[in-house]
Amino acid sequence: MEEGSLPRMDGDSNGETLVSYYRSILYEMVDDPSTDSIVSWSENGKSFVVGDEVEFRKALLPSWGLGHLGFSQSEKCEYSCPYFMRGQPDLKPSQDNLRKIETDNKGLDSSSLSCYKKMCRLAKKDLPPSLAIRRQPLFIRDVYEMVDDPSTDSVVSWSENGKSFIVWKESEFLGDVLPSRLPFDYKDMTSLTTWFHAIGYSKVEESEHWEYTADYLVRGQPPHP
Repeated sequence: MEEGSLPRMDGDSNGETLVSYYRSILYEMVDDPSTDSIVSWSENGKSFVVGDEVEFRKALLPSWGLGHLGFSQSEKCEYSCPYFMRGQPDLKPSQDNLRKIETDNKGLDSSSLSCYKKMCRLAKKDLPPSLAIRRQPLFIRDVYEMVDDPSTDSVVSWSENGKSFIVWKESEFLGDVLPSRLPFDYKDMTSLTTWFHAIGYSKVEESEHWEYTADYLVRGQPPHP
């Protein structure tokens, strides 16, 4: 992967997923007081300041990635964007934000998810103890509610042990159930699995079905809002 390349940011549901993932892990780090020497909120809470750029890059992503995700740099190491503010962890980019990100990213590499997956690995790999945060997978509450709905058990349901879920009918799952619950639009399970892996879900390889598991995803234990 060449530096400066990013996966497709096309303003559709998958582009929104990408922005949401980066924003989620960035917010968690900025909001963690134990990492204030590396990155912290500005005084007004509408931007964040990088105090140790070397450690910040190791833990999260290079500064070029922030620009491609809609952040502007107001000072040497201070960044802001309309959907990133202290005290609002669930704030999401508007469609105008996503369209601007799409425009700003025209011409970047869109051939694969290699950069996306690398950034996900960078967010979790070889971090100093102060940065080793156990993160919930993205959309964990939405996935839980989708799997826990008894009306769609013939299409997707909990596994017997309640620590994973199984897709029983691929076409109905991809065409009806999934898009009604999550901002995903996929035509095949292989592509969906790639994105699931990138945002914190694992395929149960020994299963003969499309079966997935994730931290915090347990039957009878709905995630907190």
